[in-house]
Amino acid sequence: MSQRKYLHTTKETLLMRPLASFAALVSACAMLLLGTTTNASAQTYPTRPVKIVLPFAAGSPTDAVLRVISAPLSKRLGQPVIVDNKPGATGMLGTEFVAKAQPDGYTLLFGTNTTQVANKYFFKSLPYDGEKDFAAIAVVGGVPHALVVNPSLPVNSVQELIAYAKANPGKVSFPYANSTTRITGSTFRVMTQTNLLEIPYKAYGQAVTDLLGGQTQMMFIDFATGLAHIRSGKLKALAITPERSTKLPGVPAMREALPGFEIGNWNGLFAPAGTPRDIVDRLHREMTAVLSTPEVQQQIDALGYELLKPMSPGEFGKYISTESAHYAKLAKSAGIEPE
Repeated sequence: MSQRKYLHTTKETLLMRPLASFAALVSACAMLLLGTTTNASAQTYPTRPVKIVLPFAAGSPTDAVLRVISAPLSKRLGQPVIVDNKPGATGMLGTEFVAKAQPDGYTLLFGTNTTQVANKYFFKSLPYDGEKDFAAIAVVGGVPHALVVNPSLPVNSVQELIAYAKANPGKVSFPYANSTTRITGSTFRVMTQTNLLEIPYKAYGQAVTDLLGGQTQMMFIDFATGLAHIRSGKLKALAITPERSTKLPGVPAMREALPGFEIGNWNGLFAPAGTPRDIVDRLHREMTAVLSTPEVQQQIDALGYELLKPMSPGEFGKYISTESAHYAKLAKSAGIEPE
């Protein structure tokens, strides 16, 4: 190599080295700054109000439970927790809203087995995936459902109801207002081989009103709505799912009256998929603390709800997958096709 060429090459090398070093330094600083910012956001979360979307109407049983939880959760987080009701389309509108929200921990979902699992077996064009689009945070509980009949129906047990329905095909109807109550009633129809009429309602309250008025004859009604009517004698309870309850002593579980009938319900807190794990863990810890307080437990019990055994976010996610497989079998056996 000529001396002139060598000097030219050396000059370029010497000029490039500082540039390369400077670029590396900038890159390293940027990565450090990004990491620091991410950690800081997780450590200081939340710095503004947190919104929990409830995909059902205000005044519903699920709404009542969430409002019991939101006040103490707000105290623990040090920021207002706002309950935002976005009802419609069997819970799909509010659930889709959260699925598409920024995954920053400030927009959460209080979802149920209807929104996260059952809906996908009823609707072909579900605008979200109940498992993939959400990060499970904490399971809360569920409300038992009672198989009830209008007192005008001359039956006093599940077996008598089955016999009456078989003797009077097409004369016994049950209302439903969401995917869970539909699949529960449809499963009962299939397992008992009865010709029950399924009547859809847009509002749960109207379904109950018509049952009380005798326009329909039977229903799987949640305790939060049905206990007062059962205790007053306006409705007659024949069985409870998933298990017996001290709130209605002497009433058998559905699985006792109809072996193999295994349907429960649950609700819990979710965040959009992609929410930082530190934020998910923080929300899980705070929710667990809130649900362990005697005051909250007493208020939830008074609403007819029963808390489920605490699960980690990972365990809750696996539980949802198991429930999804279970509902798939129920929908298939009931002959339910997505619409």
